[in-house]
Amino acid sequence: MDVSEVIELLASLCEDKTVSKSVHEALSEIKQNFDSESGEVGVKVDDALARLEDLSIDPNLSADVRTKIWDLTSKLEGAANGK
Repeated sequence: MDVSEVIELLASLCEDKTVSKSVHEALSEIKQNFDSESGEVGVKVDDALARLEDLSIDPNLSADVRTKIWDLTSKLEGAANGK
């Protein structure tokens, strides 16, 4: 399972200055989890998907950031399905 594109998108979102502090922290934690050598990739993907679902319903999220989170979710789902 190749998640390099997911990690790149996470890094991009982490550097985005329009992302709120709480969302930035959550995205950073997801990225750190993927950067970690320990644990199965499938478990990391499932954890990330659950956290991103919670983030995507935040009413304070800008439309641009929400769209990027949906894109990230789509890529993660594709990685989980081996696409």
